[in-house]
Amino acid sequence: MMLATPSSGVIKRTRVAVRRSVLRGQLQAVAAGKSESLTFDPDSAAVDVAALVRQVTAGQRPDSLLHQRLAGAFQRSGIADIVIDQLAAADAALRTRSAQLAGVLGMTHAVSWISPLLSAKEPAVRTAATRALGRIGGTQSAHALLRAIRREGPRRTLLVELARAAPDLFLETALCETKRTGAQSAVAIAAGLRGRRAAVAPLLALLASGNRRERVASCRALGWIKAESALPAVAGALGDRDWRVRVSAAKAICRLGADGYLPELEALRSDPNTHVRKTVRIAIRRLLNTTEWPKEWAWR
Repeated sequence: MMLATPSSGVIKRTRVAVRRSVLRGQLQAVAAGKSESLTFDPDSAAVDVAALVRQVTAGQRPDSLLHQRLAGAFQRSGIADIVIDQLAAADAALRTRSAQLAGVLGMTHAVSWISPLLSAKEPAVRTAATRALGRIGGTQSAHALLRAIRREGPRRTLLVELARAAPDLFLETALCETKRTGAQSAVAIAAGLRGRRAAVAPLLALLASGNRRERVASCRALGWIKAESALPAVAGALGDRDWRVRVSAAKAICRLGADGYLPELEALRSDPNTHVRKTVRIAIRRLLNTTEWPKEWAWR
């Protein structure tokens, strides 16, 4: 009687698991300061190196000593140079993995190579590049993401990563630009996601003088920031000529918990637009603590 032999698939999975375990051990040793070297094949698609780095650095700030040790080890081993070279590879999978790894390592010197990938035809490459720039952060990354928004429109991933990448006062300065670039509404959303009160004044200015999209975005952002000082201006937007702005203003007042503006909301129960009437009903119930946030209101 012959014994059954393991299938080739089981053997392959076992080998991958062993390589993953060995590499995890190397990364942990470097992160702990017990080693300064890394030895693995960066061309191998079997092991997700970026995912392992994320596991090892979980809960650590990007500028932590742990991150610095890992980045130094990748640089000394020559793997960082290979990562940059692969950002221009013909293989989309290689470009994707390289962008992911450059992002988790915070490779600021790779930003100029990652930025062109925001226009890649492959969605996976674009997403990896967008998230990498968000992780790396800084003025150069923020400018690259803002250019992509102007070129391709305000995709959600771009907005979230712009909010993450932007250094202090970058978004606030962009909001104050007098030249209309077509991205002011996206910058307003990013400022709201970032939640910094320094953006309140430029957002109020945009609410007062911006186009419809900019007014909508400003109301949403002011609500996310919890800018109580903006309540009079937001309440004034309840009378805006565009129904989308009225909806956004009602949601912002609700997020701010401004039950003092219930009479203004009540007046919109008879609004000619059905979206406004529905939003106002939900906002009033929420302010009276009789319902939870509706799922369709959640953006982030």
